[in-house]
Amino acid sequence: MKNRTQQAQTDRASRARERRRKELLDAATRVFAKKGYWNASITDIIKAAGVARGTFYLYFQSKQEIFTAIVDKFREDQIQLMRQPIQHAGFPIGADWRKRTDAAVMSWFEYFRRNLDAAKLVIREANMIDPSAARKREDVRRAIKSLIAENISRMQDAGIYHRKVSPEMAAHFLQAMFEVAALSYLQNATKRDLAKLTEQYVEFMLNGILAR
Repeated sequence: MKNRTQQAQTDRASRARERRRKELLDAATRVFAKKGYWNASITDIIKAAGVARGTFYLYFQSKQEIFTAIVDKFREDQIQLMRQPIQHAGFPIGADWRKRTDAAVMSWFEYFRRNLDAAKLVIREANMIDPSAARKREDVRRAIKSLIAENISRMQDAGIYHRKVSPEMAAHFLQAMFEVAALSYLQNATKRDLAKLTEQYVEFMLNGILAR
């Protein structure tokens, strides 16, 4: 009984630490997004989080370390998105492939909308702040690009996509287009806006702008 009680206390303490760490990460993300990394201070972060300075240093040793933690969280979330069945299995061949494409794109736009401040920080500022964070970001971008290229190749093999564009180059274009669209249009976007953005992105991805 004593061991169970001790374990329960340990579990509660662990969950409390995770909550506090997340609160600090969320506060830092808001502060960096509002003031910019270089203008923001640890004082700004602890005020936004509502904690003492000593509490900050229980979790992070510096402003750069908490920025790196934001990048790591963004990276881990994207890896999890890639592992979801709708992504990992690729775009299935069959009558519902357009719906699956819409759902896959929508899931990414939804994630970026929920984490827009972090996305802006990681995509726009990582290269200028922390070389190791920039490398982590690029590792994930390469993995996503590879997944997109594999999906395009499968669709080409099935005769659904034409072969005039290489899967690798198409993946490069689509990834860059997605990032720009996400960062430009998702601020204050409603669910309807998100659906329209997804529709337009997929329509452009599949049919371009050339009249047929």
